[in-house]
Amino acid sequence: MSTYKNTSTDYTITCANGTGIFTVNAANIKLNGQVTQIGNTTTVFDFITVAANNTGAITDMGLIAQKTGNTFAGLRFDTVANTWQISSSVAANGAPVAAYANLAISGSANSTVAGSNTQIQYNQGNSFGASSNLTFDYANNKLTLQGYQVLGNIGAAPTTPSNAVAIYNNTVGGGGTGVYVLSSAVNDELVSKSKAIVYGIIF
Repeated sequence: MSTYKNTSTDYTITCANGTGIFTVNAANIKLNGQVTQIGNTTTVFDFITVAANNTGAITDMGLIAQKTGNTFAGLRFDTVANTWQISSSVAANGAPVAAYANLAISGSANSTVAGSNTQIQYNQGNSFGASSNLTFDYANNKLTLQGYQVLGNIGAAPTTPSNAVAIYNNTVGGGGTGVYVLSSAVNDELVSKSKAIVYGIIF
């Protein structure tokens, strides 16, 4: 038969002066109200269900991490975006202080990317950026840069590439450019127009 216990004040159970183990053998445990755990080690088997018995009315559900006495971070699943989201700053009830951001899953078609198909991703203010001026046509192995490339002085010739050609910047030499081409057959500086004219006159 059912047994009910009702007290007008707090009710505390202590096992072996706080060192014992409290065990409940039950098919299901139902708790009405908040649960506070004191301790650092928790063993969980299978899955924790958040927002159990949700019929769709709850669109955001997740976990709160308390960072300090009054600051929190949040991990939630948003049913509208249909993805997990994180925020570095939320209220105690999970409401965003800093906006939640979608979690990008590596290798997933649902990863959050910038720009359009073939545009190369880069770090733009700690977010993904993309531009139509920088693309890679993966079907034809074609890299397109609508702009210019800056070659920094690397101080020494790189390792000779195998079955390929490398272009790099090093100390300006007789060619007057500091731009070098390297392959298995040549490692030489590209000559500027003015230097080419001078060499043409001399020779």
